Order: sequence, then C-alpha cells, then structure tokens
Amino acid sequence: MPAAPEPAPTSASASASAALRAALLDVPPVTVDSVPDLGRAVFVGSGDSLASGLIATGFGHRALSAGDVTWSGALPAACDTLVGISHSGTSGATVRALRMARDAGLKTVAITSQASSPLADTADEVQLVPTLRVAEEVPCAGHVMLAQGVAAVCGVDTAPFNQALAQSLDGVRATVDAHVRGLPEAAPAAVSVLSLPELRSGADFWVLKLIEACGLAVRNVPLEESGHVDYFIGPQVHLTLQLMGQHGRSRFDRLADALRTTGQTVRQVDTRDLTDPGAPDAAVLRDLATAVAGTWFAHGAALRWGRPPFRGGAVNMDARHIKLDS
Repeated sequence: MPAAPEPAPTSASASASAALRAALLDVPPVTVDSVPDLGRAVFVGSGDSLASGLIATGFGHRALSAGDVTWSGALPAACDTLVGISHSGTSGATVRALRMARDAGLKTVAITSQASSPLADTADEVQLVPTLRVAEEVPCAGHVMLAQGVAAVCGVDTAPFNQALAQSLDGVRATVDAHVRGLPEAAPAAVSVLSLPELRSGADFWVLKLIEACGLAVRNVPLEESGHVDYFIGPQVHLTLQLMGQHGRSRFDRLADALRTTGQTVRQVDTRDLTDPGAPDAAVLRDLATAVAGTWFAHGAALRWGRPPFRGGAVNMDARHIKLDS
C-alpha cells in the first residue's frame, strides 16, 4: 500500500520565529542622536510604511497615506513637520510628498534604511534604521525596523527593543498557532480586523498581510464602527478578527456575541501578554509584536486554506508603479 501523502502544513511560525529572533539579535539597535523638534508632525508612507507611521498617532501626531498628500497636491493643515517613511527611500508618493513639504518651507524628516536615497536626499534630518537580514515568505522585517524608527523620532528609547521583541517570539508563536488551528477549514469570503487606537498600527499591518498572503478582501475597522453596521454582512461566510489590548474588553465581548448571532466567525486575539507589560514603552512593543503575529497568522491561514501567498506569483510584483519615476 502506498504511503499516505503528507498533510499540508498549517503553521509557518516555527521557522519564521527562529529566523527573526536570530536577525533581531544580530542587528544594531535603532538609535537617535537627538530627538528632532517635530512640533505638529504628520507622518506619511504607503503600505507597510504607513502602518509604521501609525505608531506616531500614540504620541499626538497624525499619519496619512503619502498619496493623499502627493496626488491631492495639498499639504496637511496645521503641519510643522512632514516625516516621510520608506524602507528603500524610493517610494514615489512619499518622496514627492516630502519634496512638496520642503518646497513649501516645512521641516522634513526621512525614516529609511538607505542613507543614499531620494527620500534621504530630500530631508532636513534623516533617521536611519538597520536592515533585518532575514528570509521571509510574508514580510514583516521592514515594518519592525521602520516602526522603531518612528518611535525613536517620537522620543522613545528603542535601544532595548530588538532584544525585548526577540524574547517575546515564543509567546507570539504560541498565540498564532492556537488561532490558526481554530480557523474554519475553508477560506471566508472576506475578513474584518477590529481594533482600538492602541493597536491601530498592528491592525493595519494584519490587513496588509492577510491580503498579501491569502488574496482576500480585508478591512481595518475601528471597534465601535463594526457594531453599527457589520451585522448586515452576509449571508456569505465572513471572518472577524478582534485584536484586543489593554482596553475595551467588555465592548469586544458584547460585539463578538452580537456578530456571532448573524453567522459570522469571530476570533478574539488577546495581545496583552505578547510582550512584558512592565517593560518601558510596553504599548509600542506590544504593537510591534502584534504586527509580527499578524504576519505569521496570515501565512498560517494561507497554508490552512490552500491559498499561496502573493497569489503564487500569478500577478506582476515588480512594483514599478509605486517607485519614484523622476
């Protein structure tokens, strides 16, 4: 009798955890010589970089898609400093937005891994971040470092972050694997990710990674807004992921009960213990760990549902349409 075929893998977090831990412990920390005087700052980026920029909203700043500035041709109101975020330093809309700000006389700051890049060349000040050397099928390394760059510019001492995040990865892995095992066997028609502001950056990153890994329509929803309209979703299968931090637990529970009565699948992801709650700047660390969890969860879900990440190469991924063209 022929041997039974090997079951499809349903977790990608074991090898990813080891690789990311090694990379974090091998790379220099994100440091800043002097925290810039930002005044009223707006952080701009696109894709993963915008998710990184959302970290700044926890420090009283704003974050916008770089395209909202560039393609509307208008700088944000009441803005003293525009901070552009791009790992490569070549994201077209971000570079153009920073050039607009520079030409208008605003202070400009670049957060990038590339000192010799159009973004860095445009900025008054540059916050460099190291590059994590790690092979990833669904990427999070760039965000992990850019988000630290954002936090550093906002005045956070990020020097201990790499080690602290590395130490958290076993717990992140265990949380992810438990939730992947609890997923339905078939992919839903779409996914909603619910959060409060303390995890809005992490939630935005979950959305991006679920789209990349699973090829599904995914939306990022403030918790209360879900309660006002999401019970109309159906009858197609819908998955709701609630990312829960320190706040709003009773509201999450009540909305989960309400959504389940409409036939939705609801998974509550408790992030409180992903990192040490007593660590300095624990909220930023928890948001970073949540983003890592979202990456591994998305990859695990793709494996469970038989959906190859990035549609298995069936679409053009050269990214020329988002790079600087002049």
